[in-house]
Amino acid sequence: MNVSGRYLSRLFLQRLALIVFGFALMALLFDVLNNADTIEKRYGEGFMVVPRYMLFRLPEITALITPFATLLAALLTLLGLAQQNEVLAFKAAGMSFYRMLLLLMPATLLVAAFHLAVADQVTPWAKKRLARYELEKPTDDETNQRDQAKGVWLRDPNYIVNVTSVQREGRYLSGVSLLRRDASHNIVERIVAGGARYQRGGQWKLENVITQIIDPLGPRTVRSEDWIWQSPLRPGDFFNLAAISTQFTARELLVLRTGATVGTRPGYTYDAWLQRRLALPGVVIVMLLLAAPVAQARVRMSSLGARLAAGVSLGFLFFITDGVSQALGESGAVVPLIAAWAPPLIFASLAGSILLRIEGL
Repeated sequence: MNVSGRYLSRLFLQRLALIVFGFALMALLFDVLNNADTIEKRYGEGFMVVPRYMLFRLPEITALITPFATLLAALLTLLGLAQQNEVLAFKAAGMSFYRMLLLLMPATLLVAAFHLAVADQVTPWAKKRLARYELEKPTDDETNQRDQAKGVWLRDPNYIVNVTSVQREGRYLSGVSLLRRDASHNIVERIVAGGARYQRGGQWKLENVITQIIDPLGPRTVRSEDWIWQSPLRPGDFFNLAAISTQFTARELLVLRTGATVGTRPGYTYDAWLQRRLALPGVVIVMLLLAAPVAQARVRMSSLGARLAAGVSLGFLFFITDGVSQALGESGAVVPLIAAWAPPLIFASLAGSILLRIEGL
């Protein structure tokens, strides 16, 4: 049993490593070629810019393709064993197909743990490290006015704050507008700055500042090179508002879900992201279960390529269903727990039922 388990696991992991490496490298090259101009504008020029960008983008791409690569590796392993009659040899030695799947389970659990670690820890860390290399680019007043509707809105005790873009993990803000209202909620002052850099002590240093004071006796406009804005808002508050799901760890999503920190989305959206993160190991296991009935199906005149295509199509059907369910969970139409866990459980049940029928049990 130990020899058979090592043999099956080695075949599976070797194919998985080759598929992940090949797909990740291809995706990175396409990403760099497609975003070459954006990379230079956002991270600067030089020899190390592109390799550094690829290095910090690699974890996110790896986490994205690992489930599909697991499906392909499982299909190639099981179909290869069936094509070479090794499955019959295992059965002749007294080992059922279910036992073969059980022997593959430790390797699959290892891949699931790797996938969760990369998606939950390495990817957020890499995206934050990459953000530190962003260039600080202030936004002029005209662009700020044009992009206000797209920016981030929040408030501190004195101002309503709008930020066009958040850079360097929230330590630099581009296109800042501060609106101060009186007791009657009328706007009495508007401060516009091209950028704001965070300093110690809760201070934000605003650059290229234009202060517009709305006075019944006549509006006034004052220009200055810089201005200090005292605010309890921190870089992490702005980062949380601008970040997407892959930039948070499960612990950070748990804090955002409870409302203990600043967040721009409803609590159920963060809950859906958290449940999806926790369900990632289950998705990897489902990929192995989806490959099993395809490898064992006895279809007349079916070639290896046709059965491989059928398995890939089944995987795409799962990913489409999972994506729709996740979107419903993020919008609040479906309970986040159900949105994250229903597709893996349903497809695992279907795959198990089909396999039981094929094996005649």
